[in-house]
Amino acid sequence: MQVQNNLKQISEKYFEAFAQKNLHVLSEMFTDDVVLFDPIIKEVKSKEEVLAANKKIFESAQEIKFVFKRIFVDNEALVSTAELKIDFDGKLIEVVDIIEFDEMGKIKKITAYLDSKQVS
Repeated sequence: MQVQNNLKQISEKYFEAFAQKNLHVLSEMFTDDVVLFDPIIKEVKSKEEVLAANKKIFESAQEIKFVFKRIFVDNEALVSTAELKIDFDGKLIEVVDIIEFDEMGKIKKITAYLDSKQVS
C-alpha cells in the first residue's frame, strides 16, 4: 500500500503545518472523527474540536518550532511515533506524539505525551 511508505512524510507535513499554524492544511490531513489527547487539553473528538484546540495553541505563541530527535513508523499498524522538542517562543517542551492514520493516510488520532509542568 502506497500510504504505508509515506507515513514519515505525512507526519513531517503535519508538524510543518502545525509550526506554520496552518489550520487549512491540518484540516485536510484529519479525518472527520479525529481524536486529540494530551495532558493539558485532555481529549477532544472531531475535526472541528481538534482544529479549535490547535487554534487556541497557535494564538498563545508567536512562534512554534520543532526539533526532532526521531520519527519511528510502523507501516503495518499505520502509526508514527515522533520524539521531539517543541519550541514555543523560546520555551522548550519535550513531547512524544503518537499519530494513528487511516488507510487513506489521514490522521485519525494524535496522542501527545508530555510533562505538563513544562508548560506551566
